[in-house]
Amino acid sequence: SADAIATPAISQAAETLPVDEAVSGNRDSIAVLPFANRSNHDDDLFFTDGIHDDLLTQLAKIGDLKVISRTSVMEYRDTTKKIPEIAAELGVGTILEGGVQRAGKRIRINAQLIDVNTDEHLWAETFDREMTIENIFDIQSEITRQIVQAVRGELTDADQQAIAQNPTDNLEAYEAYLRSRAATNLPDYGREKYQEAEPWALRAVELDPDFALAWALLAEIHGQAIWIGYDDSPERFQMAHHAIERASALAPNDAKVIAARADMLYRLDNDYPAAYAMYKKAE
Repeated sequence: SADAIATPAISQAAETLPVDEAVSGNRDSIAVLPFANRSNHDDDLFFTDGIHDDLLTQLAKIGDLKVISRTSVMEYRDTTKKIPEIAAELGVGTILEGGVQRAGKRIRINAQLIDVNTDEHLWAETFDREMTIENIFDIQSEITRQIVQAVRGELTDADQQAIAQNPTDNLEAYEAYLRSRAATNLPDYGREKYQEAEPWALRAVELDPDFALAWALLAEIHGQAIWIGYDDSPERFQMAHHAIERASALAPNDAKVIAARADMLYRLDNDYPAAYAMYKKAE
């Protein structure tokens, strides 16, 4: 869509739906509201938002589940609106809300799934685990499983396979990636956020050279440097293409990687037909 081309694809959950494409009131349409940061440090907001964003991405991998986009749900951060009002505005039948707390070497994530039509809690759980990369992804997968089982029934083999793929096994690389992505997700559209994001993305791929999503994010950052115009050197073009080739080699079927390649085709290569085809593939 034109919107997809006008905005950085990686900073959105490219597979999720804008509000008007969700099926109003159906139980298998869901909005995941921004998670509350329950840690003692405001600095941990990047981590809370990262968990929320990754959960959206997980849910978007599930066939036949209508997931409202990150852009739409982020408007409800710190809202005073009630759940039924939010659901009516977004046109969904279920809403997930939750929070994240990090304390020392522990992580606690709580989530509750609400059927908007009955105000019934379809599922609620608190996960209190040791802070490891395996546990973080296990919690995300378990929340996804519980949501799908509550609204649609058992997961298919394809669903199970899709949510079982962890993007990295390095916790420090994951945190660096989340910090980089938090910077690129800032609402302003200037060089500062990409300059803030770049060292974190570089750190992520240094710590885990096989981290496809970090390479895709790095490709976006390089692309924006050229697009915005603060560095359009030949070296920057080379780095952008290297990053997207690395991401594509590692995860050719990942929607965020495909969206990043589409951005590259559109912004840097001016190959609009190929970019459009790639954007459609990422949906």
